[in-house]
Amino acid sequence: MLLNILFTVFSVFGLKSDHVNPFAFSDDSTVFTRYKKLLVNVREKKITPFEAELEFKSIMIVLKEAYPNTLDSSQSSNLVFPLTKSNYTAVGGSGTGFYVKEFNLFDHTVSGSHPAHDIFIFDPDQDCIDNRKQEYVDIVSVGNGVVLAVEKDWTDTSEYRGGNYVWVFDFERGGLWYYAHHRKVVVEPGQIVRPGNKLGEVGRTGFNAKNKRSDTHLHLMYLEVDSLYYPQPKNYYNWLKEANTVSKSTLAETLRNKWVNVTFLSPKPPKKLPVKDFKLSINSVKLRK
Repeated sequence: MLLNILFTVFSVFGLKSDHVNPFAFSDDSTVFTRYKKLLVNVREKKITPFEAELEFKSIMIVLKEAYPNTLDSSQSSNLVFPLTKSNYTAVGGSGTGFYVKEFNLFDHTVSGSHPAHDIFIFDPDQDCIDNRKQEYVDIVSVGNGVVLAVEKDWTDTSEYRGGNYVWVFDFERGGLWYYAHHRKVVVEPGQIVRPGNKLGEVGRTGFNAKNKRSDTHLHLMYLEVDSLYYPQPKNYYNWLKEANTVSKSTLAETLRNKWVNVTFLSPKPPKKLPVKDFKLSINSVKLRK
């Protein structure tokens, strides 16, 4: 265990001689490729929950160093509602759908919780078109952030629950937004998104969402990342009640090439810690018991 923690600290803080830029798309060890790989490995049970938690914390250390918090987590300024032409009245159960019985991002066998809100469109014929608006409904970024991971290739034979999804690291709140069940996704990992930027369209992808008994909706979860870099589900319903509605989405900054020419908010490179601070570094990534 100690060796794993030491390796993580060396890798994150640049104490290894072959440390690479975590935002360099030419390397497989970027935070974006690592996070997507982590999600897949957890889903397919290729790593233990212990290993998954350690990798998650390593990634979060890099992100939080590059994009430090600028807003207290209790605030909700600059948020927009995640569906165009919609507001909090579209949230299922008037906000009662959020509950945390058991939740473990790192263990795919744990179930029974719904630490999120489902946000519905009016789609009785289940063709993903809102019958009141006679159009597909855009999913937009609620705040400022960077796209951390996406899934675009879900099919009816896929068994994973989220379907096509987008994960966004929130610059201001320092946590993670998870948008699931997209009909299609229009952003790429590493892309900067602003409030109202289009992420995709509401759909029915996902192991449960595709079923007839499921009404068409966006599944939206927010995870706070605490001082020990552990993800804690947060009930953000009050944020949604105060969020602004946008009538039309805007396009996020265009990727001219999938792997290059990505516009970032000038992330700060992770700083190298002196040896005397090494003990402190180990403590900062200790695992939750």
